[in-house]
This record gives sequence, structure tokens and C-alpha cells, in this order.
Amino acid sequence: MGAPSWRTPVPSRATGHRRFRAVRVRSPGGPRRTCTVDEGMTEMSGTTETREDRAVLEIADGIAELRLTRGDGGNAIDTLWIEALTAAIDDLEAALAAPGGHETVRAVLITAEGRAFTVGGDIATFASAGEDLAEVLVSMVEPFNLALRRISELPVPVVAAVQGAIAGGGLGLAWASDIVLCAPEAKFATAFHALGVSGDGASSWYLPRLVGLRRAQEIMLGGRVLSAQEAVDWGAATAVVPADELRARATEAARELADGPSLALGRMRALLRGSADVSLGEHMALEVEHMRASGASADAREGVRAFTERRPAEFRAL
Repeated sequence: MGAPSWRTPVPSRATGHRRFRAVRVRSPGGPRRTCTVDEGMTEMSGTTETREDRAVLEIADGIAELRLTRGDGGNAIDTLWIEALTAAIDDLEAALAAPGGHETVRAVLITAEGRAFTVGGDIATFASAGEDLAEVLVSMVEPFNLALRRISELPVPVVAAVQGAIAGGGLGLAWASDIVLCAPEAKFATAFHALGVSGDGASSWYLPRLVGLRRAQEIMLGGRVLSAQEAVDWGAATAVVPADELRARATEAARELADGPSLALGRMRALLRGSADVSLGEHMALEVEHMRASGASADAREGVRAFTERRPAEFRAL
């Protein structure tokens, strides 16, 4: 096999941004259907904002794109943002659980509108909390961390396309992803020390595992900001790609994963993400269980046939 697509040049292609008040789902070879979702809303500066002003989900051709839509506000995380993320994950999990769900959703792509992927927590929200700051932080961090954990436990691979700043708790979206592509100007920053808080988004759990304890201490305690290339060199991201190709390259990576043996890839994902929490013996036993389950799939039989017949496999998530 050649190098994965996110490591090799791909043509840049123009893409438009469309917003949906409902989740749009199109199954492979089938009609597009619409699943209505409950729209949360809030009043800010005399205008009504809904969840679609924070995040939207679109499912088409086996790829579920979760797009952050508060681009003019740096995709800063406030209560409505967390509600929108949670609602999107609800619908994503529902799509996966539906009959034929593993054919409908075979990979997830996380993108963001605007100059920044996310600047982290909404400082205006924190500033307005006054003496109630601790309670406000807990009311946001609990559901946000749960949403991130649910992304990390999805049974399909996740790709993130990062431009500009990715900071604070928003780093958790990168940690919950399997492939993290970033534009050259991307900056990875925890920034918790500057606010006098200990941090969320599971950075204190993921960073020692991704970059090592000493570097994690430098990032969190010392507030070191990583450039895109440093994030790759340290193991916090996968690759740096040209800014004008970021979306195309990330979509191509998601497409490649979606066209692959997505059931087996989901099992690989679970094994890799759980490897730090079990002993070697326990992990080997889990490998046997997952090999039994994946070996019983039609995809495994197709993969073996295709290999012996010297042709590309046609995986169908069956």
C-alpha cells in the first residue's frame, strides 16, 4: 500500500459552507432523509441564537461532518456551544444505532468555520459569573467532558481539521480524534495557567500519553504554545498540510477511512485508546475478542478474497 492520502499531495478543491437546522442524512445508494432535532436557543445582545449558531452535523456518503459554526466568535465554548455539541453527538450515535447505521456513518470529520478552530472557553461567560465562577465552570465542564468522552468512544475513526488557534478545553476535540491535520499557522495552547484554573478537555490525561510527562508539564504548567509543526513533532497532531488544502486533505482522509474496513477500524480504535488502562495480558485477551468479532464479518471475508485475487477490496461495513 502507498502512503495515506493525508501524507501525499491532493488537489485543492473549493467547498461551500451550508447550515442545517436539522441533521441531514443520506445513506449510501439511498435517499437523503431529515431527522428533526430540538433547537436550543439563547438571547445575546438582543438577538436570538440557536444551536446551529454553534455546531451542525451533516451525514452524507458514509461521512458524518461535525462543523463548529461560531466562526466570528472564534468558536469560543459557551453553554449553548456545549448543548449544540451534545445534540450533534446524540444524533450521530442515533444514526449509528439505527438499522444499517454502520453503513450510514463510517467515519467522522470535525471542522470549524472562521480563523480559529476554537479559542477555548468563552471568557465573557466566565467574567460575567462573578462569585459564581466555580459553579459556572462545573456546569460547563461536566457535560463538555462527557461529550468528548462520547466522541472518543465512537466505533468509527475520527478526523479533525485544525486551523488557527486550538486552545483550552477545545483541545479535547483533537485528543478525541484519530487523525489530526493542521494548517501551518495552527497553534496548540492550553492557556489554563493564565486563567488560574486547572484545565478540562482531558488534556491532563491525554498529553502525558501523547507527548510524555515532561513535555506535558511544560505545556500545562509552563503554558508553552506549540506551533503546528511542533505539535506533529511532539506527537500531538498527525501532519501539517497547506492551509488552502486543509479541508480537502481532511475530507480525503475521512473518505479513505470510510471506504476502508470501518468495522475493523473501529475495533482498532477501541484497542488503541484503551491500551493504557489494562495490563498486557488483558489487552491480548481483548485482541482475541476483537479478532473473533472482526473475523466473523463479511468485510474480513472480502478482504481475504481480494488479497488472494490481487484486487482492491470493496468493504461494506458488514
